[in-house]
Amino acid sequence: MTTDLFAIPWRKLQHWSPSKQHAFQEKKLQTILKISTFAPYYNALYKAHNINIRHIRSLDDFTSFPFTTKADLLPSHEHPEKASAFVVNPTHHVRELPTLTRFQLLFSSSLKLDMVSAFKPVHVHFTSGRSAMSIPVFYTQRDLLFLQEAARRMMIYLQIPHTVRVINVFPYAPHLAFWQTVYATNYLGIFGLHTGGGPVMGTERIVENIEKMRPECIVGMPSYVYHLLSHAVQHRKKLPSVKWILLGGEAVTHGYIEKLKHLLMLCDAHAVRVYSSYAFTEGKVTWTQCHEESGYHLYPDMEFVEIINHQGKRVPDGQIGEIVYTALDFRGTLFLRYKTGDIGRLQPGSCSYCGARTPRLEPAISRSTEIISLDITKIKGTLVDLHAVAALLSSLSFIDEWQLFIQKKKKYDLDELVLHVAPTHDVSQTFVKNDILREMHAHFHVTPTIRFKHKKEIVKQLELEHRMKEKRIVDLREKRQ
Repeated sequence: MTTDLFAIPWRKLQHWSPSKQHAFQEKKLQTILKISTFAPYYNALYKAHNINIRHIRSLDDFTSFPFTTKADLLPSHEHPEKASAFVVNPTHHVRELPTLTRFQLLFSSSLKLDMVSAFKPVHVHFTSGRSAMSIPVFYTQRDLLFLQEAARRMMIYLQIPHTVRVINVFPYAPHLAFWQTVYATNYLGIFGLHTGGGPVMGTERIVENIEKMRPECIVGMPSYVYHLLSHAVQHRKKLPSVKWILLGGEAVTHGYIEKLKHLLMLCDAHAVRVYSSYAFTEGKVTWTQCHEESGYHLYPDMEFVEIINHQGKRVPDGQIGEIVYTALDFRGTLFLRYKTGDIGRLQPGSCSYCGARTPRLEPAISRSTEIISLDITKIKGTLVDLHAVAALLSSLSFIDEWQLFIQKKKKYDLDELVLHVAPTHDVSQTFVKNDILREMHAHFHVTPTIRFKHKKEIVKQLELEHRMKEKRIVDLREKRQ
């Protein structure tokens, strides 16, 4: 089963026409729909809604397929293991598998091994929400081959040679970003030090190892990489070997990248290429850029990604909407038409940097849950995109670190924004305050209260050394009804 997973070379598939890619995806869709009947959730869904999957022959037919949402996955008191219903388990229906023949069932000595490789869960990642709400996503041995192949394709796009040394500063956890890096280095024969980030090895020791090992590539969360490089600058460390920075887990802006490059320059690292990547745990792999300005290159032989509007209708490439994901060739935990909650758009046409004709997601992606209503006047609520707020504050060159609190003193008071700021050393507090207030009001029509803090205090509040994701924006209000 595993020998023909990538029969079509990736370099060839990248340059297929969109229509040829769609025809290829439609064949895979028909197979995965048959496989999905062995996942209890989808099997029950088909029976409850009288869905005949044989009638879904094309990507256009697929628009009538129901969406899968996070609510379908989240555990409850009545169903504490709801996510297990999405795991493909054909144990009692082997003869119904679409890829098997009667001859194989009777005479193939390797069939059992292939079945174990394809369907037995051997690895798990968890979504990075609150621990009580984290969702397990299971991989089979077959799925891990896709994770390895995604790593190989990432290296092609990033143009990183196999002779490099990699420092992985993602926090150690059953999390996609950390393990994608582990599988990338191990599978490709690249030397990698997987530090576990600040919570495991500690920032000081990591910087010392970068000095000693002279790695060419650093991989990690944007906020922690910034913290790491700031520490290196503060202690006058020299990191001339660094040529690539690969960021994941958080969105980054051009301004933020320029701040990272400035820190790198102060560490004697010049002409460093800084790339970002995009992933969500349910998607099982990571997608990256081929250029600092390019979109995230998707893998049409592994997944089908569509963009939908508020009415749930698919929109053309170039239009913004919610990202919806369908696995085309995974086993283990399986998701079909999964609403990610991420807002973005597919870029039309070929990539202007590498020429690939495969789909690409525009880098500016935000979460729908980050757009919240703030009661800052007595007239009406004001919608504020917290992702855009974070992007603005992180890109301002005169801010070294920051943390934003949303609070109210009493239940019926107006909402208040309190921004803790540690400016860079060469600017006055008056300039920083006036500029922040001007930018925040111009972009979001909000006026935060500015409180200046020492950088060490904000770093401690962010818990950069202890958490998977920093506490950048903290909502202290009572839970909304």
